Amino acid sequence: MSSRISLQNPYTVAPLPQPIDRLTGRYMVSDVYGGTAGSKKRKRAELVVGIDGEGVNLYDVSAARLVTAYALPPQTTFTCAPCSTRTRISKKQVERRTYVSTTQSEARTQAQLTLFHDVALGSSTQSSTVSRKLEHSEEPIVYMGTVTATRDSGISDSTFDLLVVKRDGEIQCLDGDKLEDKWTSPANALGRDATPPISSGQVEYVQLTNAYTASQGILKSRQGILNTFQQEISQDGFNPDVLVIITRSDTPTLARNIHVVALPRRSATKSTELKHAVEPLLTTTLSTTSHGHINESFSIHVSSGTLQRLCGDYLFTYDITGVSPKIISKLRLKGSTSFLRLSRTSVIVSTASSLAIYNSKFGSMLASIPLPPEFLSKNASILANGTQRCPCALVSYSPKLGIAIAIANTGLIALQIQGKSRIDGLLIDSLGCSARGQQRPQSLKGSAGVELTTILSYLPGSMIQYEGPSKSDLKAIDEAVTSGDVLQFEELVGRKLPILNNASGKGGAESSQSTSEVDRRWVIYTLSKVFALSTTDNSDASLTVSFFSPNTFTWLLRTGNMTLENIELALRDRIHESGLESIPSGELVDAIVEIDPQMDLLFALVSVNYLGAAELLAAIRRLMESLELFGEDAATRQLMLMNEEDSNLESGNIEDQVAELEAEAEADLALAEYQLGPGSGIRGEALSLALSKLYSCPTNSIVHALQTTYSSQEIVSLIYLLRFEMARGAWTSRYLDGDELDVSDDETGVPDSTILLISSLLSSCIDAVGAGGWLAGHARLVSSNRFEAEELIASLKLEVSAALEGLEEAVYLRGLTSEMVRYGDMVRKGQSGGDGPQAEWRKSKPTLGSHIISTSEHEGKLLPLGLKAEQPISKFRVGAGGEVHERSLRDIGRLKSHKIGKYSLERIVV
Repeated sequence: MSSRISLQNPYTVAPLPQPIDRLTGRYMVSDVYGGTAGSKKRKRAELVVGIDGEGVNLYDVSAARLVTAYALPPQTTFTCAPCSTRTRISKKQVERRTYVSTTQSEARTQAQLTLFHDVALGSSTQSSTVSRKLEHSEEPIVYMGTVTATRDSGISDSTFDLLVVKRDGEIQCLDGDKLEDKWTSPANALGRDATPPISSGQVEYVQLTNAYTASQGILKSRQGILNTFQQEISQDGFNPDVLVIITRSDTPTLARNIHVVALPRRSATKSTELKHAVEPLLTTTLSTTSHGHINESFSIHVSSGTLQRLCGDYLFTYDITGVSPKIISKLRLKGSTSFLRLSRTSVIVSTASSLAIYNSKFGSMLASIPLPPEFLSKNASILANGTQRCPCALVSYSPKLGIAIAIANTGLIALQIQGKSRIDGLLIDSLGCSARGQQRPQSLKGSAGVELTTILSYLPGSMIQYEGPSKSDLKAIDEAVTSGDVLQFEELVGRKLPILNNASGKGGAESSQSTSEVDRRWVIYTLSKVFALSTTDNSDASLTVSFFSPNTFTWLLRTGNMTLENIELALRDRIHESGLESIPSGELVDAIVEIDPQMDLLFALVSVNYLGAAELLAAIRRLMESLELFGEDAATRQLMLMNEEDSNLESGNIEDQVAELEAEAEADLALAEYQLGPGSGIRGEALSLALSKLYSCPTNSIVHALQTTYSSQEIVSLIYLLRFEMARGAWTSRYLDGDELDVSDDETGVPDSTILLISSLLSSCIDAVGAGGWLAGHARLVSSNRFEAEELIASLKLEVSAALEGLEEAVYLRGLTSEMVRYGDMVRKGQSGGDGPQAEWRKSKPTLGSHIISTSEHEGKLLPLGLKAEQPISKFRVGAGGEVHERSLRDIGRLKSHKIGKYSLERIVV
């Protein structure tokens, strides 16, 4: 089952300047937060990008434009992502603060903070810049964030304070305007309450949140920790800031710890000393795995208490609300480079050449799209830590816009996600979308002892649980397929599929199951042996029947199992290996016609199996070609003019080649005799059935399939066919002009609903060509003349007008005869049979004609105008408790007497 989530083609938001050092230069990206003064910060549809050696640029994602830019010296390098805020002070005054942390290329340990402050008042803008070098620890800054300013510090009246976290764990708070120190927390304050205490570690991930959000997620089961605060925490009241930090200890096991710390209280900042340690609320150790890696990426959703960790080719999801972090899902993502959290269960992952959305809960891939060539990185650069630069790095996601932002090939690109309301992770969206490389657990509940080496590891579950196939069964079937033993193959498969009962009619006691009780895994496995997918040098894939078993093939056709979805499921590994997303349209029809040119199997395929619009159009094309409804194209006429009878003859093999040509001629002659004889009726029925099923498809899918699979000349040929069907059904002729069209008696009974089918398909064909195609003359007719389009459109207009006039006259005539129609409908309703005890009695009632025509010659000319049809009286009645009793003649006469009106004289016959 296909997912209802799709990814649109990425587009460029803005080109990014390349770093001065193209080998080691980086892009540092973060979100921009804004709001009014004193209100809660909200994420804006803007991004701030720091470019090594260039400067800082701010981009508006929704408008795809550059907002502002700040230049920096070419020798500067960013230590972390910039921090930018936009605050509306009043209706006319807006201020923007952008903080950056840089180092000089000749002395990378000396961190320097810079503030770019812009105040917009009306049409004028005032800009200022403040810079300072940090003291205390010489470790680089790994995170910057803004918190509400402490008014009692006495330093300034700034709205925000800047919070700085260094790599060794030291935390500093600076004034938001002057960048002056307010307090400093030493590095050893993070792990002083841990058991045993954590002396040293490197900060890998930092996230700023508040106490109320943490109490709903990470600290949900540890409400006692919140008692350390002096006031009760509420969402709109006392809600202090909290930091969530992940540190790494350089040990052989690469141990990682999660710290939840509260900032120093405001009363502590009144001290003359600047060193005030943060208050650890929680310290827990992240469980180590065998996939440990130094360069890992994290994402924490504080309100739900989940942590996601991308480690090599694996994405782990942890639940950190319990006593210790617990792995709740493990998803293998080969070649993954970055990820973003979309919802509680969905993530978007980037690789070197594609983007995909995965459901981590069910281990499924909901949607994927390859990166266009213009977004692929041409030169793989190496960063300073020895790792390769990510060719496509996901940086931000906007749930409101449904857009994911990434950096690919020195460009800021956006990716629209359709169906964002279904990203929450429904099971129905994950059915049939299992991610490649996922492994099922060794033991499932209710099915212990299932080995992953059997067919269960790569085929879907059955409709009814039966005993799964064993290795010996699969080995014997594979040997029969390899040796080409059709009888042995049918005998082995017939033990699980009732192919002998339904296909050949030979009986066969070995197949005791009915069609509805067949294990679907065997159906998919059989299709994988029957069909094969081959690719050419031009990367064109073709579907072929590699192993033809008549009884098995016929059973798959008659039971409706030969669908394109089942075949794609059976050959999904080969499809992925060939670099395709699905089997091209029309390949299934071509494969069946290739093994059966008489098209009997094609008729069975169209009759029972579900086919989409593209496959139905492919079948219609094959049928129209066999009926020569496309005319003689240029290739056929050119082949008739060429004389190459002796071109393929080789010396010494003339007799063999002549015999081969005679055999081919006899086969073609036999096929032509069959198609002109009994085969013409089968092809005609198949064509009518294919057109009827095509009408049931959505109109937009029909138009899209026509534009992608048919040429303009083939579409016009289909229009000619529909015009002929409309004329054959007498929709364009008058009632008294029956002699104009020579139609046999067995073809006159055309259903009234065919005009709906013809008109709908005609509209789809005209829309597929398009107004531009008709005006430009691209729609060539059967005779390959560009100038006959005007005549065709005029003829279509006249025929459609004639058909519409006939329908209007029929409606007008129905209005004149509405009384008779009403009376006839009432009589027919009273005479309709049923499943109850009244059915036998109703069948014995007179027909419609006996009510209208009287025995008298004068009364026979009267029409039943204004009359009411007599409703029959049931010979059975329902008594108390639902018991059915037969009515007596007296009871029937009594009910008939009640129907007689006043002042009337009628004879009652019982």
